[in-house]
Amino acid sequence: MRVAAANDESSPTAELDLLDHRFLLFTGKGGVGKSTLTAALAIEAAARGLRPLVVELGHRATMRSIFGVEAVGITPRAVGHGVHAMSVEFEQSVVEYMAQHIPSRRTARAIVSNPVLDRLFKAMPAVGEIATINILRHREAERDDRGRPRWAPILVDLDATGHALMFLELREVVRHLMGAGPMRRLVDEVADTFADPRRTRLNLVTLPEELPVSETLELHQRIRAARSVAFGRIFVNRVPTTGLLGAEARVEALHEAARSQGDPELLADAVFARAALDNERRARAQIDRLREHLALPVVELPRLVASRLSGDELRALGRAALAPVRAGEGA
Repeated sequence: MRVAAANDESSPTAELDLLDHRFLLFTGKGGVGKSTLTAALAIEAAARGLRPLVVELGHRATMRSIFGVEAVGITPRAVGHGVHAMSVEFEQSVVEYMAQHIPSRRTARAIVSNPVLDRLFKAMPAVGEIATINILRHREAERDDRGRPRWAPILVDLDATGHALMFLELREVVRHLMGAGPMRRLVDEVADTFADPRRTRLNLVTLPEELPVSETLELHQRIRAARSVAFGRIFVNRVPTTGLLGAEARVEALHEAARSQGDPELLADAVFARAALDNERRARAQIDRLREHLALPVVELPRLVASRLSGDELRALGRAALAPVRAGEGA
């Protein structure tokens, strides 16, 4: 059964490269670098000759900032480095859905902008999510003049964790709200795509800190229980590396020598080294938690200090994210 296979973490699809999947979904707590990683993987995909489309969900302008363009809207646009991007918001997605069922887009927009109907749409469960997956389905169906998929892969930068859960559990939600009909068929069709491990992978992005790792473990457990999507990789951003692990005794000896000799500059360096080493040890402990509890590939990514990365730096990050994983850790 296709859905049952979605979260089989010993799936025979392990031989597939991450970029071989039709949809790559990314979720994680705000501030963990999810959008930057999504953009980096898109740039690397384009460098490999693919046609990536980044789809940003929610009221954000992250891709605009990352790629340094004036605007990213509901229509895919070139943002540089061979990447196209689009941003999907609630009102836009509902207008797009209604325009397919109402002859006039102007009328569809007028309906959505009506204050009473706007409140009704926002109060109804799953309206925005259904309208959003309608857009994703149409982007997936697009073909170029040679009949090939226009976009491959489609990288979806999901909104906040709660919204991502709603999005991924949509089939179960609508099962209690509606019977057979076009909306139900749409949800089932996209849910089948997401549940197919050869077509879709959900990637979790986190930091090597206690709270983000705990939330990642909880999120994994809930999604795995829902069996709605197969997992790809766990990306751990901003992993500190000092080169001092294994040299703790030398750091302590340096600290003691600086203190006993009253050398303030050397003591400051020793204190800094001790603090950096402690920080790295705490990070390693959290990464070990992920490896202990999850039968998934855990990819460690370096701490990057620039507030805005260049295209070359983003591509380097994308290459690092696609590096071979440890034996036995899956795709």
